[in-house]
Amino acid sequence: MAKLPVVAVVGRPNVGKSTLFNRILRRKIAVVDDQPGVTRDRNYMETNWAGVDFTLIDTGGMMPDSKEAFAAEINRQVEIAVSEADVVLFLVAADLEPTDLDIEIAKRFRKVCAEKIVLVVNKAESNFQQASIGSYWALGLGEPMAISALHGMGVGDVLDKVLEKAQEHFDPNGEGYEDYDIKIAVVGRPNAGKSSLVNKLLGDERVIVTEIAGTTRDSIDTSLEYNGHHVKLIDTAGLRKKGQVKDDVEYYSNLRSLGSIHRADVVVLLVDTDRKLEDQDMKIVSHVIKERKGLIICWNKWDLIEKTHKTFDDLVKATKDDYKDLVNIPMLSISALTGKRVKDVLELAINVRDNMALMLNRSELEDNFFNWIKRWPHPFLIREQVRFLGIKQQRDLFPHFVVFCTNPQNVSESYKRFLANKIYEKYKFVGCFVKFEFKNAGRRSRSEDSGEGSYGVMEVEF
Repeated sequence: MAKLPVVAVVGRPNVGKSTLFNRILRRKIAVVDDQPGVTRDRNYMETNWAGVDFTLIDTGGMMPDSKEAFAAEINRQVEIAVSEADVVLFLVAADLEPTDLDIEIAKRFRKVCAEKIVLVVNKAESNFQQASIGSYWALGLGEPMAISALHGMGVGDVLDKVLEKAQEHFDPNGEGYEDYDIKIAVVGRPNAGKSSLVNKLLGDERVIVTEIAGTTRDSIDTSLEYNGHHVKLIDTAGLRKKGQVKDDVEYYSNLRSLGSIHRADVVVLLVDTDRKLEDQDMKIVSHVIKERKGLIICWNKWDLIEKTHKTFDDLVKATKDDYKDLVNIPMLSISALTGKRVKDVLELAINVRDNMALMLNRSELEDNFFNWIKRWPHPFLIREQVRFLGIKQQRDLFPHFVVFCTNPQNVSESYKRFLANKIYEKYKFVGCFVKFEFKNAGRRSRSEDSGEGSYGVMEVEF
């Protein structure tokens, strides 16, 4: 698959970057805002305009600490924020004139990426605000384009300009744009051994097709051939808790790591054997679920601990008992240092990718489904009973099922998990998270093949 053009939305805080992001996507994306200076999570999304697909990146606010020598830090932020972008939307807010921070950021942009910039002045709803637009010519980044991201005014003109810029700077056949049989992201907390694992895999194979390195704290993509499979390995920066992110540079590293999950088919979560799974690991798992990717958990540094023949089995059981979301996720014990079982990571990742694409026989699926609900019916409700009418697997990049029933809003969480577990038990979806949609299909019969005319959709993922 050819790489899509990449468009980054950047600027200082509170200029409406996420509002513009949502406006371009034509839907709202959840944004978490936990602490100043680290304001955004998961920011890579695919969208389109005028029939052209592209990847859109929302970024955190550029706000260097004014008490520090922040010129170098802004430089690094710019390098990371625009390194993957073919077009950069530099967003400012309509005011009497550019702020000092706007001027400082524009100065850096003029040095490193002026040809990519589209200067956008947001919050220009009123005639007074639009009258101030001319002052932004002083930033030296071309014609300022007035918009209101909140109301949609002028956004279409900006997107037309984006496509024009993308044609100038995007080369879908250029170096680094390759087809891969599988893309594997190696993620985890700092010092879990991610780069060691990637290096061991490459050192063992001795067949490196190409190497694409980003900045020091950016993700590093490396290609190799393995048993006839063209594999991309994505080694990411360590994902820290947001409270431990010390500066915007490290924040952008976290952003790139989350973006790497978006680009992958299968994610390998590397965990230091000395530590149990913690909340930060499960936040990574939650992100994998939202992105609907395959998952493998690898316990690294297995050579450094005292163990018996039961140690690993006990660890797996305890982990899956503690975290029900991981009941179907395969786990390995490895040593990236010695190479113990590192080849199994590739084998298992390829199997998980195949499982993600598995399509079930419709008739067999419905037969099993009706056997399950007959033997283990939904709990009785005094009002608005749930009656199941059918199930269908959607053609998708991940296991995706639509369940037709009455009163889908009343399906209990425990019964949703029960159905997911039955799917896991019966079918080969190891390493995959199943998504269910519960639809009210009226009087839909079991033999109907589509949910046309249905309404009341309830989504749940396991």
